[in-house]
Amino acid sequence: MDYSFKIINSSAGSGKTFNLATEYIAKLLKSKDEEHFKSMLALTFTNKASIEMKDRILIYLSDLKYNRNIIIQEIISKKTGLNQIEIEKKSSNILDKILYNYSNFNVITIDSFTNNIIKSISEELTNKDDYNIELDSSVYLDQAIEELFSDMDKEEKLKELLIEFAKFKLTLNKSWDISYDLKDFGLFIDKESNRIQVDYFKKMNFNLFYKIKKELHKIKNDNISNIHHLALSSIDLINNNGLDDNDFRGGFLNKYLKSFNNQDTFFINDSIEKSLKGETNLYNKTLDKSKVERIEKIRINLLNDYLKIKELIIDQYKVNSTLSFLPSLSLISRIEEKLDQIQSDNKIRLISKFNSQLNLLIKSNEAPYIYEKLGSRYTDFFIDEFQDTSELQWQNLIPLISNSIHSESHDGSKGSLLIVGDPKQSIYRWRGGKFNQFINLIYNRTNPFHFKPILKNTDINYRSCKEIVDFNSDFFNYLSEKLNIEIYNSDDLNFNQYSNKKQNGYVSVDITDENSFYSKIENQILELLNRGYSTSDIIILVRKNKYSKELIENIKNPKFKLISNDILQIKNSENVQFIISIFNLSQNNNDYSERKRIINFLFTKNYFEKRYDSLNECFFINLSKVDVNGFFHKISNKDVFDLKHFSSLNILDAIKYCAFIFKLEIEDPYLIALIDDIFEFQDNNDDTIKSYLSHWKKKSDNINLSVSDDQHSINISTIHKSKGLEFPVVISPIYSDRLDENTNKDLIWLYEPFKSLNDLKWTLSRKSKILLNMGDTAKEIFESEILNNLLDSINLLYVAFTRAEKELYIISKKDNPGVNTFSGLIQSFLDYRSKPDQYSIGKKHRYENNQNRDESNSNNLQKKKINIISTSKNVNQAKYLSDTLSKIYSEDRSAKVYVFFANQKLVKLVDFYDNNNNLKFISNYHLFDSKISAYDHVIITNMNEGFFPFSDIKEGVLSNSEKLEFDDMSQYDQENKISKIFYELINKSKEIHLIYDSDLKSFMSGEESRYIKQLELLKTDSYICNRQVIEQKIKTIKNESPIIIKDSLIDDRIESILKTGISASTLNLFIKNPYFFYEQKILNVNDFEESKYLNYMDQGTLIHKVIEKIYEPYLGIILEVKHLDLMKEKLEKESINSFVELYSKEPQGKNLIFIEVLKEYINNTLEYEKDQLKNQNAQIKIISLEKKVSTNIKVNNKDVKLNGIIDRIDMFNGGLRVIDYKSGLVNQGVLDLKNIGSVKTDHKYSYLLQLLFYKYLAESCYESQEITEIGICSLKKRNSPFMFVENQSTLSSNEIKMIISEVITDILETNEFIDSGNPL
Repeated sequence: MDYSFKIINSSAGSGKTFNLATEYIAKLLKSKDEEHFKSMLALTFTNKASIEMKDRILIYLSDLKYNRNIIIQEIISKKTGLNQIEIEKKSSNILDKILYNYSNFNVITIDSFTNNIIKSISEELTNKDDYNIELDSSVYLDQAIEELFSDMDKEEKLKELLIEFAKFKLTLNKSWDISYDLKDFGLFIDKESNRIQVDYFKKMNFNLFYKIKKELHKIKNDNISNIHHLALSSIDLINNNGLDDNDFRGGFLNKYLKSFNNQDTFFINDSIEKSLKGETNLYNKTLDKSKVERIEKIRINLLNDYLKIKELIIDQYKVNSTLSFLPSLSLISRIEEKLDQIQSDNKIRLISKFNSQLNLLIKSNEAPYIYEKLGSRYTDFFIDEFQDTSELQWQNLIPLISNSIHSESHDGSKGSLLIVGDPKQSIYRWRGGKFNQFINLIYNRTNPFHFKPILKNTDINYRSCKEIVDFNSDFFNYLSEKLNIEIYNSDDLNFNQYSNKKQNGYVSVDITDENSFYSKIENQILELLNRGYSTSDIIILVRKNKYSKELIENIKNPKFKLISNDILQIKNSENVQFIISIFNLSQNNNDYSERKRIINFLFTKNYFEKRYDSLNECFFINLSKVDVNGFFHKISNKDVFDLKHFSSLNILDAIKYCAFIFKLEIEDPYLIALIDDIFEFQDNNDDTIKSYLSHWKKKSDNINLSVSDDQHSINISTIHKSKGLEFPVVISPIYSDRLDENTNKDLIWLYEPFKSLNDLKWTLSRKSKILLNMGDTAKEIFESEILNNLLDSINLLYVAFTRAEKELYIISKKDNPGVNTFSGLIQSFLDYRSKPDQYSIGKKHRYENNQNRDESNSNNLQKKKINIISTSKNVNQAKYLSDTLSKIYSEDRSAKVYVFFANQKLVKLVDFYDNNNNLKFISNYHLFDSKISAYDHVIITNMNEGFFPFSDIKEGVLSNSEKLEFDDMSQYDQENKISKIFYELINKSKEIHLIYDSDLKSFMSGEESRYIKQLELLKTDSYICNRQVIEQKIKTIKNESPIIIKDSLIDDRIESILKTGISASTLNLFIKNPYFFYEQKILNVNDFEESKYLNYMDQGTLIHKVIEKIYEPYLGIILEVKHLDLMKEKLEKESINSFVELYSKEPQGKNLIFIEVLKEYINNTLEYEKDQLKNQNAQIKIISLEKKVSTNIKVNNKDVKLNGIIDRIDMFNGGLRVIDYKSGLVNQGVLDLKNIGSVKTDHKYSYLLQLLFYKYLAESCYESQEITEIGICSLKKRNSPFMFVENQSTLSSNEIKMIISEVITDILETNEFIDSGNPL
């Protein structure tokens, strides 16, 4: 049946790809033009999906050509009206046409299509060079923010804005470091759904933002004043009518009104409103009748005042929200400018900007012009997984589609659009997928075309057995009813499906407690393996990557292993860490933490053999203060590591040199992944270690090992990555994650938020229930977001549960069925089924996997064998080539071998692994360079679309005339020439190896060359293809915590520490993490990452220095208000001077912000002490600042010296106080003496131990005076920074001494220094 616009609403397992492929083929066969595929465009969302769809179309055409698939034959015949002979003939011709015009076979990702348009138009307009596609914008966002900080030095307004932003965060008791806020905000505005608002704010300048801020502060102050006035007015009204608190039920009304007194933070009280409206009781039924009459008389006035207060509070919420986001909003244009410049400088294009860029081009160009630039006019469109299409992607496609389906081609035919998808599988809303867009098309609520779509609903499931389909229908129908999601309860959109399979399936739902959760999963896996399933038949699907890690860490069984691509970060590999440490040390020769890592690695790998008795001895000997050349000389064995030689090498040769000297296993899969990353990095960057380390710092978190499916392991995958896949068995662990866990993090835009502020069209607000009180629009936005969060959660479960073919196991943590969590939903369903802990349907069967088929055929013996090698990325190609050459030449040194490098740069990698120098003996001239000879062996690398056939020849490879001749050819003629030479080459040769990269993670890669498809689908009479997958055997990384066994060297070092003096911070370091104590105090190695800005230790040092300088002139003097005023005047100068004195440079960038934060901290404290002098008649005299104090005690008959630097000792109203300054927030609870029992073992109470330690030291200096208070001055705490240990006098000196002695005894008696996992 012909159509202009058709929608297939296809539930899970109902054959979306099958439907697309058959519709595509039907369109092709119905067309009179056998090259009609050139006018057809099929769009998918991933490389994997596009390759799968291409293969499916080609295989079905091949099946039709040879009449191999009766089902396909019948479907195509029904759709086209063609008979079998016509179908065979047309399929044969079209298959040939596609495979020999493969560049015009347009089944591509939507991002690739977008890129093609942008590139074809923008290059003509701007004549830009080639650029690379960058998938991760966060790295470049970091760079943009860093450049903003650098611009502060020369832009005063920018500096003021950033400083004010940091200060504003202090008022919210949050970290002053605004780089995190700017990063989060940058990622938020990078979403295409925010483009309208971004464009709006990009046009505003700093002056306008300052004006808006000033007006907002006026509105804020007016609101506060009006709220106070209304509250007082209501209180007066109550009092003037002879009423008091007790006359109102619970006294809540008066308490609420009085809570506003002198406050600037307010809240809405719905229960007060209900009582004033009479919906609940305002007063007790026993209240005196006369008072009831008086209350009723003023009720309406009280209600009116309350409603006015409520309106002002709502307005105040918007004001505060706007003020909090205003600094970020004002920087939008600067961030966007920076990102544009970074893209230009680095010759990259951020994929997140694609759709916005295309939207601008489409708005400014007509569809025919765009088609002209593309070189094709598409008439038939196919869109896969439409539920994941973003709003902007759809808006960009509409003009191109509309132009085709509303007009006729030269042959009188009209275009068409086929959309396939399933709204129930919409799980990419966070990436811009627009769920409602598809819903509205299904229900014909919105339709951009003149044709009403033909709607086809598919409710037959071809994937899962009946029991699985029935369970999912039952479970998700129950959920949609329980959660009141009406959208899934219509004829066109529901969870009802029917299985097409006759085999029996099995579903089990188990509820288990925390203690048995992992053992339940483990036992289930063992039971499946015992019934005949292989590890590759089983998948575990989780919501988050962290759960993959937890499962791997908690399930250890010798009969199977768990693996997850998502957590195989190569940065966790010891081999990779070692190489990076060598790289780092080559750039920073005195980095002793890197030296330590290098020693630790070599000792663990037994590189030193029997040179050292223990790791500690190895550390002690090799971490001595020698220059870096001396260090490498000491740690090297027979072959000495020469840093000068190492530094002269390119990166790859540097790694090879390291492997040679330190006996590394160069074929370790994690090192291979590192080399692959370096190889790709070199393509567009400097070949220097310094340059690569900069790249590594930015991107190491995202460099993962590529793993093939068959690793004899059970794969753990996130649900998002499993979409479109299917597995015999699915295990779905269910955790207690909230269904709405992202609700409070989400930001929403409010339009025209303030009537009195015309300059501000938009503002941002966090999602909060207060939005329900902001009018119909805000209420609708809030409720829509809540619904979308629920839909996201249900859809995610739906995708997970519908991946199973034969058996589905849902193993959930025990939870309350009324709780809004995933585990709560499972519990609720079991309660509905009256099965409190376990529910199952179907029967288990022994599984027989009969996939091994004997495909030998006597006819095949007469055919030429083509070896097709699939590898991941580039190193494995190079290794395969190197190994193959070694094998060839070991058998026949005179063998004639031709190697063509489709990617010429791969030569470097082959050379890296070619220890036998076999490349010297091969022929590797260009394909066009000479007459084709008969070879014994032909090897072609990078047999991928995009590399072979090639469309570009590098300078110097051929003569200028040959290169010009090729460049002047049409694409068709270029490909014909390559094809002719390719087939001539393999026909004349005895053995052929075609190697391709199957990795799908990059922007445009992973697809095998068309010539491989031609050999397998068209050349079957002459060739037999032998496929081989090169797999890496993955070793699971075991990140074991380091353990150091105590020996005499450590004993001696501890003795030395105790004699020279041990501090409170050293004791706390041991309590927090014994291994860090060992590292820092025994080895004297501090692991602080170098930064151009102050780290937290440096910040603390600077704060103490400035405080000391401003207070120092007033030592021994009773402070007066004028002294504090003088201190405040000196603060600016002393802050800068102290910075320069400590760090020998002027503060720049983010350090400028910290200087202002420091001043804010100290100013607040000075103001507080000033208030104490003025309003509390306090008497303060500073006795000492940064006082070094020591005393001696006996511990286990050893003399131990206690050292400390006490920040401040003063006299307050005649009492002696010990004060310690802290720049962070301190919780009063950690200073409570009731926790004294934990102070020796729990680092959470480190401040309490430190204060007791200082008290003990101070008592040794001030024996004649009693210390009345010990406490913290928490500089970040704005209102009352001083916090004291209550009743500290009840603890005697001997008791404090005993506590200190017990911690020191633990240090003396510990035999192992183990990493506790607590961060430094």
